[in-house]
Amino acid sequence: MPDKRKASMSAPSPKRLRISNEDGSDTLPSMSSHDRPRNNPIYGQKSAFPGLDDGGDELFYGPADDGLEYLRMVRSEANSLPSLFIAPIARIGTERLEADTQSDADAPELHKFPAGFFEDEAYVAPVEADKESVAATDQRFPDAQVSYYNLLRHRFLLLRSTLRCTPPATAIAALDDAHPISLPDRNTAARKEWRRLLLTVEPRMVQLACMDLDSILRVLSILARGLGENVRAGDADRIRRLGAWAWALLGKCREVGELATNQVGELRDLGKRAVKILHRMQETESKRSAEESDASDSEAGDGEEAQTEEAVPVETPSKEALGASVDQADAGLLDDTDLSAALEAAKSRLQAKLQSKAAPEVAAEVNQVDGDDLAQQARALLDMIITIVGEFFGQRDLLDAREVWGRDDAMDET
Repeated sequence: MPDKRKASMSAPSPKRLRISNEDGSDTLPSMSSHDRPRNNPIYGQKSAFPGLDDGGDELFYGPADDGLEYLRMVRSEANSLPSLFIAPIARIGTERLEADTQSDADAPELHKFPAGFFEDEAYVAPVEADKESVAATDQRFPDAQVSYYNLLRHRFLLLRSTLRCTPPATAIAALDDAHPISLPDRNTAARKEWRRLLLTVEPRMVQLACMDLDSILRVLSILARGLGENVRAGDADRIRRLGAWAWALLGKCREVGELATNQVGELRDLGKRAVKILHRMQETESKRSAEESDASDSEAGDGEEAQTEEAVPVETPSKEALGASVDQADAGLLDDTDLSAALEAAKSRLQAKLQSKAAPEVAAEVNQVDGDDLAQQARALLDMIITIVGEFFGQRDLLDAREVWGRDDAMDET
């Protein structure tokens, strides 16, 4: 038997055989340039539309007959733009801004925007607007009042710098129970004690220098709530103490940039209460002056009638005495000494009557002078609170509520 060929059990080669033609040409179909995508020479990105790059660097602006021509037209427009855009200097915009600024300056006051705005019960304004508002505010005040406000600002800055210093330990240890250095939160007994101390005890610099900001603001809230009642009480010593406490407590407060919004709101509440009390005092004074003018007119007419009525009893005793003296002289009952005694008695009665009427008028004038002095002290207290809160704590809208001094007030202050 012929030998049978054994089957080969070896594994096939992992390499694929390359099939080529006899002439060595590739058997894969050739790909035209229209279908072959190009690589971008700069970025190396392969184009998604192979036929889009056949035009080369030539620009094509249409008309587009198919989608590829439309894309070629868009690419041409993009290639015509520079790779980096530089904005020119906007001189026209600057001139327009200057023109708008000049038109705003020439515009009436009604069309101008406010210098600041309100946010959480606090008035916020830029620094330049604050300077302009101060200059505009000072123009409506007389020179004496402007000098007073300048001195008040310098004194307040000196007080603030002094209270920032640390007092010596011996001075702190010398403080008594009438000068506490703290006010705990939600402590009814402590608040009641502080309410009494504000009216009966003078503040001390060492005491205020040791107090923290939270205690200062709580004491200021107590002072603000009782300000109207204490001003209406009419006690000069009480008003003077309240002024000293308000001045010292405000000097211990931090600058407005270091305060929180709610803390600035408490200071604004104090200023608003002072403005409200000042307006009430002005209304009361205007009503009283109107009533006094009406009363003076009515008293002028009554005074003329009273003078005519009182003239009769003044002359009556003399006539009766003369008539009686004549009759009695004829009868021989009275002599000249009795006549002179009767005249002296009538004169003394008339003088006593006039003095009794003049005494209440003098007392009323003295009381009126004391009342005017008390009103001036109350106005000075309220004006100081409004000025400090407005100037140093950003509440400049409250400054418009301050009174303009008259000639008499300016002479009294100078």
